[in-house]
Amino acid sequence: MESHGIPGKIQVSETTYHLLQHQYKFEERGLIEIKGKGEMKTYFLTGRHFSAL
Repeated sequence: MESHGIPGKIQVSETTYHLLQHQYKFEERGLIEIKGKGEMKTYFLTGRHFSAL
C-alpha cells in the first residue's frame, strides 16, 4: 500500500478501518490495486474522535 500512498496522508486497509473507526475519523479513498492482493478498499485517516466529558 505504500506505493499507492499520498504524501502527508495516512492510508489504511479496510481491516484497520474497522478496528479503529470508533476512535478515529476516516475518509474513504476507494478501491486500489495492491500487488499480490488484488483490489482493496482503503481509507485515509483524517482525525480523532474526542469523547465528551
